[in-house]
Amino acid sequence: MVSNQTLTQKFKLIKMKKKFIYFIALGSFLAACGSVETNPELDALNSKRDSLKAELALVDAQILKLDTTIVEIVPIVTADKVKVEDFSHQVEIPGTVETDQNALINAESSGVIKLVHVREGQTVSKGQTLITIDSEILASTMEELKASLELADYMFEKQQELKDKGVGVEMEYEQAKNQKLSLEKKIRTMRSQQGKTVVRAPFSGVIDDIMVNAGEMAAPQIPLLRIVNNSNITINATLSENLLSKVNIGTAVEMRFPSLNDTVIVSTVSNKGNYIDPTNRTFRIQIAVKNNKLLLPNQFAELNVTDFTRKDAIVVNSESLLQDTDNNMYVYRLTPAGEPEKYNVERIEIKVVKMFEGQACIEGAVKDGDLLVVKGAKGITETDVVTIQ
Repeated sequence: MVSNQTLTQKFKLIKMKKKFIYFIALGSFLAACGSVETNPELDALNSKRDSLKAELALVDAQILKLDTTIVEIVPIVTADKVKVEDFSHQVEIPGTVETDQNALINAESSGVIKLVHVREGQTVSKGQTLITIDSEILASTMEELKASLELADYMFEKQQELKDKGVGVEMEYEQAKNQKLSLEKKIRTMRSQQGKTVVRAPFSGVIDDIMVNAGEMAAPQIPLLRIVNNSNITINATLSENLLSKVNIGTAVEMRFPSLNDTVIVSTVSNKGNYIDPTNRTFRIQIAVKNNKLLLPNQFAELNVTDFTRKDAIVVNSESLLQDTDNNMYVYRLTPAGEPEKYNVERIEIKVVKMFEGQACIEGAVKDGDLLVVKGAKGITETDVVTIQ
């Protein structure tokens, strides 16, 4: 390796030679100016002068090459490749878990609660007995009605016999008939009321909350317990009116649940509303979830609804996008400059279609695998040669 001292000495010799050549050329020029007549000596000097100028240019080039104080400044940028792949854009909206099998069970008959047959958290089947209300008063009333009906049947039969013989009174016959029918109707009503003293499950589910105890008084409109079935639920949300044509039944939806450590469920829109709310200009969507064992009614969800998809799209890093003062969008494409690790800069006009999560779907004169400037683009121009970090 050549030492710094040797380089310094060589540099000084070249500078001395340069000064010598310069003075010779200057003398030749002055001599030429002293005589306007053509002579061989002048031509020789002019030729010598041109030769010395060429040699001087070579000396200058060698000086520049050896001058370690000159530093070439090359902008450093980061770059990323263009990709051709499927692209989708999503809009984030809040949603709520709901179920149509969430019932608050009330008493239909008054009376003292005789027995609670279930416990909280118990799974029950449709029609299973949940609570029994004391029906002794109804039973006594039923016995009285049955006794009255027996008498009414007897009186009606006697009036029927008299009527058949032609000796009966029409009025008495009608009274006996009406009495009999009235009692039969009362007994049917009483039996219906007796049936309501037994509270049964309207559907299969889980007993979520029991609000009464045995011995307490039950009455209509007083809630007894809550039964819930979460096996089939829906996640409900509302979307802005401008997405009406972009979101339909079958549109992909990604659902995230913060209360479950950001658990993600991927599904599709199962129902789309047919009504625009005039207050906030939104429409309703539903996502059905079957065989659910995780989600609860009224739970909060974050929905990412896909509103744009394109297959084989030109996808770039969104940080590579630039905009000029005329609002034209462009990118800087890099091409090899002929020197190791150096690239030429080329401006390419593009159109941004959609951006999502750090990526952009664009249209323009770029292709798969092209190298685009990502960081450092604002400090360069098309005349620069850059290197990639």
